Amino acid sequence: MSAVAAPLNVPELFHEMEASGDWDVEEALFLTFNADVAFLERGVLGLCQSMGARVTVIADAGMWRPDPIAMKGAGTQYLVGLASHSGAFHPKLTLLVGGDRVLALIGSGNLTMGGWQHNSELWNVLRAEDGQAPQALFDLAEWLELLPGSVRLASDHAAALNRVAARLRGTLERFTPIDDGAQLITNLDQSFLSQLPGGPVDELTLYAPFIDEHARAVRALVEHFPTPKLTLVVQPGLTVVEPQALASVLRAQTGLTVVADTSHRYRHAKLVEWRRGAYRQVLTGSANLSAAAMLDTVSRGGNVELGILTNVDEPLWPEPGLDPNHRVQLESITDIPALRIGTLAPEMTGLAVPQLLSGVLVGNELKIELAYPVPFAVELEYTNNPLNDSWNRLGTMVAGHSNASFPAGQLGDSALLRLNWAGDDETILARGPAVPASVPERLRTRPAAGRAAGGPRIKSRDDLLGVDLRYLDAFAGQLTKIHEDVTALKTTRSSGTSTASGAARNAEFEEEPAAWLWELEQTAQHLHGPVFSGFALGLPTPVQSTGWENFDSSETGDLDADAAVYGDDEIAPPADDPEPGEPLMHAADPYRIKKARRDRVRAFATMPGRLSTVSYLGLARLALCFYCAGDWKENDPEPIRLVSSFLSKALDQAHTSGVGDEAKALAAVALTCVRRRADNTATSPATQEAKRLHDRCRDLDLGAVPLPLVAEYTQCLSAPGGRPLETADVYDELQTFSEHPLLDAAMLAAEGHGYDAEVLGPNSLQISVRSRDPLQGALKILAASKVPLGVVALSQTTGKSAIALWSDPDLYCIEIDDRDRWVHYRSTHSLNVILAAIQSFEGRRFRVDHGPFNQAIPEAKLLAERLGVQMPRKAGVPQGVCPACYMVLTPAGICATCEA
Repeated sequence: MSAVAAPLNVPELFHEMEASGDWDVEEALFLTFNADVAFLERGVLGLCQSMGARVTVIADAGMWRPDPIAMKGAGTQYLVGLASHSGAFHPKLTLLVGGDRVLALIGSGNLTMGGWQHNSELWNVLRAEDGQAPQALFDLAEWLELLPGSVRLASDHAAALNRVAARLRGTLERFTPIDDGAQLITNLDQSFLSQLPGGPVDELTLYAPFIDEHARAVRALVEHFPTPKLTLVVQPGLTVVEPQALASVLRAQTGLTVVADTSHRYRHAKLVEWRRGAYRQVLTGSANLSAAAMLDTVSRGGNVELGILTNVDEPLWPEPGLDPNHRVQLESITDIPALRIGTLAPEMTGLAVPQLLSGVLVGNELKIELAYPVPFAVELEYTNNPLNDSWNRLGTMVAGHSNASFPAGQLGDSALLRLNWAGDDETILARGPAVPASVPERLRTRPAAGRAAGGPRIKSRDDLLGVDLRYLDAFAGQLTKIHEDVTALKTTRSSGTSTASGAARNAEFEEEPAAWLWELEQTAQHLHGPVFSGFALGLPTPVQSTGWENFDSSETGDLDADAAVYGDDEIAPPADDPEPGEPLMHAADPYRIKKARRDRVRAFATMPGRLSTVSYLGLARLALCFYCAGDWKENDPEPIRLVSSFLSKALDQAHTSGVGDEAKALAAVALTCVRRRADNTATSPATQEAKRLHDRCRDLDLGAVPLPLVAEYTQCLSAPGGRPLETADVYDELQTFSEHPLLDAAMLAAEGHGYDAEVLGPNSLQISVRSRDPLQGALKILAASKVPLGVVALSQTTGKSAIALWSDPDLYCIEIDDRDRWVHYRSTHSLNVILAAIQSFEGRRFRVDHGPFNQAIPEAKLLAERLGVQMPRKAGVPQGVCPACYMVLTPAGICATCEA
């Protein structure tokens, strides 16, 4: 039946439905103002496909500005429809239709991460089940049937909408309509305001993120509902409003309270709530407090809106859980900061802008439809791979036409199209947004269920990381299925067109498989399930509560406008550093369980063929979790090698998959774990593997990865000693890693030996040792470095100092005491060979004779100068060294240690 308007964790609802295994969905329809195709493909599409649904998305054509690289499955795995209208196409509807049940969500959230999780939204849930369905669902079916005739849709998009409406109507025939108090409000031929019960009310509450420029809708609502108590809720700096106009409208209003919601979570919900005695009603849905939404009809150029009128027992404002400190009463409306959303440039508004709605591949022909006949000739371009931003001319759209056909032999199945034309001065080239070319035969087919046969479904992160190894076995089967999909995809592309075209595509597949991994990305999420996808991509675990949580995230959601000509400026609230989660600990697990985990991760690494980036990210994180949890012995090089291997493959493919930030964030976390665990005081297989990971990450801009991703990837991981790994640990490690790249290994070695170290220059550092022989300490640091390096070593015990200089193939050792000692070694093998000989008192085999040992070696002085090491002028305490603690003085002659 109908649920009262309330906050809803939509991803959690979808996860539960998909995981239950008893939802056979034929059609999934999403109507939205803004559409984030990257969010759709990464977080929604796989769930719908796993339930067997054909997916249709219809968004506002004027707001359609997708990232071409994000559209991996558009036109082949789901249909993107664009609605063109003089107002905004603004409904927010999620509809799932099966043979024996229906679920509809009508609310305020767009098909974006913000709309589905990060914003404060309100949703009404309508269900047809147990033989009964709310009357509002029957009214929704009628509205969907009328919608194609009310806005401009391409013929294939209108057909898809008609198909969904027919399927909804057919399913509802099996249910008895009931009046549960929920009334569907639409504005195809009647305004929203005209459908609301009028007359005086005891109190009225209004909120929307957008109030029109002259506050016409607010004026009409307070006249429609005369009240002695009006509450207006705003979010300063986020609510789009002209305070002076609003103050003028409400000047004579008695009992006015203006409340500022100062919480960081963007309040995108729309709310009109009124009370007469104990009887309370609310209007929720997509309509802002604007004339185009509340006062106009679609036929008169207003927005296309969708709302629900329901009875409620408790007020929806303020929400439970909202901190009272975030509800601040303002003294005056003019205390609200003005916020405007600027319109687009004049040449980009109005019907003069060519608007591509659809491109359909039928055999060797491409049929395109525009929103209206173009007043001038425009060029049609295409790309089969937007990764390299290579767009090619396909043909010209003749002035006065809105439909055309072009040869499609050059187009791949996942081709993208766009229009371009000259600007008003005929010198500026204007380009329209990318629109996917649709392949009807692939869109008509319902996807098969994606569960791995014979294995459990991964429903939580704990399943994958726990002691029940069946989940790892199931995941192994899913990875195998991906390889089968590679072959199937390759075969489909080969046989989809003529022999010559198929051969060309097959060759392209062999040469550039990363381009075709676009579609495998979705396959990976479809097979692994949403939990594993989130685990791999660093997405937060879905929130279990349905309250108004204040999400800690840099996501800003959607700053909606009231018409298609407005942009959606982003305003980012500050993000707090989340608390680290409890680390995973496997030390007490039975040996057979730990061995089974190791064996399974090894098997993943030896799988033939190529996996998707999502899979490699998931495997790298899985191996890292097991490594930190204690499934391998200390200083075993294998887990580092496995993590490095999976990460390297993910990093190699990340730029083609739109997950570069995720790959870099996981690399930063892995680097921190490895650096803090590997023994850097000696050369060993583990340190060699750690060095390879360092080298792989050397050129990455790891310092720029988003904080929420790093915070999520540290979940389940421990630092040495068992405490939870924290985000600060990662950034501290990265600072050392990035500030002194040539000294990184040497600084790690100094830390491992317990030496105090200070950087002198890009190729030199100073250490303070507790042993009597500072030269041995300097040589230990050189052993860890693979680059030219100078080390100044000072003994805290004896006050002696020494300098070691290395530049392949020369090693200079200078001991500074009452009498200086200069020794030169040379070997064409390696530094370690020289050091091993010195350790075994056979260093003379590599020694170069320069005369007396107390005589300075000119070549050593030149090398010291090149490495940034200042040589002493005499024996004893060198110039520029503190006589008390033997540390190097600052340029001002002050000892930072003694502060004198």
